Amino acid sequence: MVSDAIVISVVLAAFGLLFFRQIRVYPLTRSITAATGAVVVVALGAISPEEALRSIDSETILLLFGMLAHVEALSRSGFYPWAATQLVRRTGTVRRLVIGTLWLAAILSALALNDAIVLLMTPVLIQAVRDAEVDATGPLVAVILGANIGSVATPLGNPQNAYILSQSGLTTLEFVGVLGPIAGVSLVVTTAMLAVQHNGTPIESTISVPDLDRRWAISSGAFLIGTFVLMAALPTVPAGIIAAGMGICHLAWLQLFRRLPGQKILAEMDWGILVLFVGLFVLVGSVRDTVLVETLQQVGSGLGLAGVTFVLSNLVSNVPAVVLLSTAVSDLTGWYLLAAVSTLAGNATPIASAATLIVLDQASRRGVDLSVVHLIRVGLPVAIVTSVLATTILLV
Repeated sequence: MVSDAIVISVVLAAFGLLFFRQIRVYPLTRSITAATGAVVVVALGAISPEEALRSIDSETILLLFGMLAHVEALSRSGFYPWAATQLVRRTGTVRRLVIGTLWLAAILSALALNDAIVLLMTPVLIQAVRDAEVDATGPLVAVILGANIGSVATPLGNPQNAYILSQSGLTTLEFVGVLGPIAGVSLVVTTAMLAVQHNGTPIESTISVPDLDRRWAISSGAFLIGTFVLMAALPTVPAGIIAAGMGICHLAWLQLFRRLPGQKILAEMDWGILVLFVGLFVLVGSVRDTVLVETLQQVGSGLGLAGVTFVLSNLVSNVPAVVLLSTAVSDLTGWYLLAAVSTLAGNATPIASAATLIVLDQASRRGVDLSVVHLIRVGLPVAIVTSVLATTILLV
């Protein structure tokens, strides 16, 4: 039997590598890193193949699949470039553009996975502000902050929320009823913090608005909202079943009424998120009977759990932190704290959130130098203030 020390070392090493995109000349991918770690713990005998399969939460995987299908289908309508261009054209000043970007990213991320939203929104926003001759730094930071804060509100907002919904026994309405107001308060506070950092310099924009297939956008949006409504109306039906079923219906609708083969949407979906979660489930499953989990279970709820969640999210990223800390949650307040603080902590550093890493990567590919120091200088105070607010609201 392999020792606890070896298993824990492998798992923590895999978690630690998740936020590296490259080591010297060797590229790293979060999904492959997690999957490789899973293969290693199975090969070491830390977890049997049968136990590894049982550790994979199918409801979370199905929910993520459904949401990825919705987001990718909506992108085919031209909605994201249209929304970004409208934002730049209509806001009028740099301050309004930054705040408008914050709210747009938050609203979209409350309805769909924030990772997918920033992946699709960042390139078109960069192009829109470039055409308007505006510095992209402020809007890009706002995208990150908005995507993380907005995703707190619903179980559809980010991968860790989807996992928490499946593990906690909470219904969709209970989740939104508690965390929706926290997301709203955090968004208002962040708006005030950003407003004082940006001036009212006018934006002279003559960029043309790209084409939007309005019927397509409306119908795809209806599938997204319909998924949420069904999850709220049918609390006894697993959320993953509803999300995956609606996602498949969405693809069938595109084939029937838009003559778009479903495989084109499937080919563009970010399957890496699903592979990442499968790997994380197996890694965490391999340490469930070790001293690591026993130590985490001593954290309890309340301030201790909030503090550990904030710190761990900034050490190994919020998704693996949530999967690992889920073994220590003992009550509903703990689940709410885990969801809120892990997500809001994602604004503190680039390490803490995949959405942040995606924006940095997309910006770099398009020649935009988004300073990590500037990102931390803006994001860390926002993360601390909003996390303290969320913890206070939930505990008091």
